[in-house]
Amino acid sequence: MKVAVVQHRKFLVPIFALLLVGVAVPLSVPRAHGDDTNETLNITGLVARGTSDSYLGATVDAIQAGNTINFNVVFTANSYVYQRNLTMGVKFDWMTNFQNTTTDTAVYAGQTLTVTLSYTIPALSGQYSALNLQTHTWTLELWDMAQGGTWNVNSGCFDFNNTPPNVQPMCHNFTSNNYPYHPLAVFSSAQTSSYNSKLQASAIITSLNNVLGSTFQPAPGTSSALASLAQANAQMSLANNAYSLGDFTTAQTDYQNALNDANAAQSSLATIGGGTDTATFTSIWLDSVAILLGGIGAILVGFAGFKYLRGKTRGLPTYAPATPKA
Repeated sequence: MKVAVVQHRKFLVPIFALLLVGVAVPLSVPRAHGDDTNETLNITGLVARGTSDSYLGATVDAIQAGNTINFNVVFTANSYVYQRNLTMGVKFDWMTNFQNTTTDTAVYAGQTLTVTLSYTIPALSGQYSALNLQTHTWTLELWDMAQGGTWNVNSGCFDFNNTPPNVQPMCHNFTSNNYPYHPLAVFSSAQTSSYNSKLQASAIITSLNNVLGSTFQPAPGTSSALASLAQANAQMSLANNAYSLGDFTTAQTDYQNALNDANAAQSSLATIGGGTDTATFTSIWLDSVAILLGGIGAILVGFAGFKYLRGKTRGLPTYAPATPKA
């Protein structure tokens, strides 16, 4: 009886194993695309990517107004043999319709091609004059359909995952709300200038703070650099405050001043320092000489005192000279 139970258990083990595999395998298989194996979006033309903007209070991808942003989708077709016809469109939140590519891109089985859509950001004038005062969203859609076909954007964007010969139109989408993308900030020229000056000034200031602030006492010859660095830090604080309040013109000036002062501090360390630092070195040299001479004088005084005391000791009545050894 026990033998029969053991045999039944041995029989049931592989059955349970097969059931577990049957449950696990569908969960581990990635969702297939009907027309491709992979699509990747790269965006070029930006001033900054993933930067924290204190005025907008958000992490943004930034571009200057009037400049061109390029959406580049790298598309790899799967092994199904048929011609894919790709078109692409983008819609920002200030637009009512998609702006599309003007021609189809033909892609065949196993090919990898890049589909590019360029869009010029409006200048900050007229109805677009306040584009830089808020963040913006965008949606990019890549369509695979018959040549000359039109996608009904009101129906959503989806991939039927059908295989030939039953291939239906398919759509892939990317949005500013999905990682690794961010809401778009449209910068004025003053904001772009502020960003670039702040980036450079911050790098120099951080480096100088690490070097000049690493000791308790200022290093010899650094007084000019320290003065310029202090001024750079002050200008940086003023600029940050102005920018956060939306005063981009003042921020632009203050960031440039911070960069100028940071450069001055950096340059002063490349030489003896000029002016103040030369006087500092002279003072240090004179103080050192005085200490050296004072030390020599102390030694001479010490010898004189020793000789005097020795003479006084010899004159005492109880003094007895040491007997020389035989």
